[in-house]
Amino acid sequence: MTQDPFNKEYTLRKNLDEYGVEVPNFPMKSSKWDRLIHYLASPALNPFERVLSSSNGYTLLRTAPVIGVVMYGAVQVIMW
Repeated sequence: MTQDPFNKEYTLRKNLDEYGVEVPNFPMKSSKWDRLIHYLASPALNPFERVLSSSNGYTLLRTAPVIGVVMYGAVQVIMW
């Protein structure tokens, strides 16, 4: 595209030339190291958030280890 589309519009060209804005040159792609650091530094999601948000979830979270130990013990007794 070699033609400037604003050459035909005199008033638009005048208004655009009135304000000079310098746009800094930002790198378009980050390095692999930056992406790795960003991935490692991003906050982790809480896997128990849905369970703890309900009223019964807190009770379930407290009783699940006890039920697990009882089941594990029952398996050990059956296998013995």
